[in-house]
Amino acid sequence: MSRWRKALDGWMSRRAPRAPQVTLTQNRIYLLPTRFGLLMLAVAVLVWVGALNYAVSLAYVLSFWILALLLLSVFLAYRQLAGLALRAQSAGAVFAGDDAEFVVQLAWPHDEAGRVRLGWLSGGARERWLPDGTARLSLGGTVRGQLQMPALRVWTESPLGLVRAFAPLRLAAVAWVYPRPLQDVPRPAVGNGEPQDVAQQQGGDEFAGLTTWQPQQGMRRIAWRVYARNQTLAARDYASEVPQGCQQVLDWFDYPPQMALEERLSRLCWRLLQLQQSADEILLNLPQQQLLLTGDITPGLLALAQYRVRDGS
Repeated sequence: MSRWRKALDGWMSRRAPRAPQVTLTQNRIYLLPTRFGLLMLAVAVLVWVGALNYAVSLAYVLSFWILALLLLSVFLAYRQLAGLALRAQSAGAVFAGDDAEFVVQLAWPHDEAGRVRLGWLSGGARERWLPDGTARLSLGGTVRGQLQMPALRVWTESPLGLVRAFAPLRLAAVAWVYPRPLQDVPRPAVGNGEPQDVAQQQGGDEFAGLTTWQPQQGMRRIAWRVYARNQTLAARDYASEVPQGCQQVLDWFDYPPQMALEERLSRLCWRLLQLQQSADEILLNLPQQQLLLTGDITPGLLALAQYRVRDGS
């Protein structure tokens, strides 16, 4: 992208305040000829000059017909965008490095939908249209923190491809970017101190008793001594003791002071995800903040994403 193009895009984006919903009106839509439109304009001028030199009436007709077609393209391209309402929907959270996906809902003032395209003002958008009239735009290279939806450009060259109608806009939508999980060494769980608070978890190594044998358990589970004594098929059942009400502590100071900030957050994020199913309570200790998580770890992930970052502008 040229320096002139960057300056023009910056000027246009500053004139578009951020809002959750934007309706395109006359003062928001810009019109410029496409390369094909400029070529047709040059042809019209050359034909008109030839008509002046050689006094050919049909050449006048052709040049004026091309100019009329260009003027008609201006109106038709403008009509594709006029009155179009765009609204940003809430974006889902992602991990650092993954693609963030923003959803934009489009609504036309008339029944027939226009032929428009969407993209980031800086370029590089990958749009995906859905049957319900929404567009999904992905953004790569995400970093931890709050990600504001970049400035958009909506444009069209329909129906003749001679004039491009476009409008820059900024929609108010944010996506939270969690730290990228980095595998760490699991820490032992902390119980509540009451030895009677234990439960049996199936599939362990400790013998838990005998149960009625089922064919799907296989021949190895049969207690043959019981069968030889009572002629009854019984299966050996195994389990392991799991503390009930166990609490896992994730502490900021579990790591050496020289560890980098992002690495420390990534390791805490990995441990938090690993404990989502196994721990009843998770105590997340951060400097100047302490969270007790029961069931839902989203507040913990959000706290890691917000740590020492400012809201995006």
